[in-house]
Amino acid sequence: MKRWQFTFLLTLGIVCLGLSLVTIVFARENRKLQEGLQAQQAIINKGNLSQQIGTNLVREMAAVAQNNEKMRTLLQENGFSFTATPAASPAP
Repeated sequence: MKRWQFTFLLTLGIVCLGLSLVTIVFARENRKLQEGLQAQQAIINKGNLSQQIGTNLVREMAAVAQNNEKMRTLLQENGFSFTATPAASPAP
């Protein structure tokens, strides 16, 4: 093997090793970013669940408020307005 071939192959090997190290570093950073995004998504999912619970709670409170004046007043004082839904008539 000639000296220039050895130098070329040695340089090529060093470049490959360097690129491998860069790939490893980027993979670790990518994993950290993915973990951060997964944590944010979990928080968003918890918020959606809380919103669903809140909506259902207000719906149930509105149902009770149809027969309870204090509940109706409480809901109206906090900015909730609702209309009484007529009871479903039985099918013939």
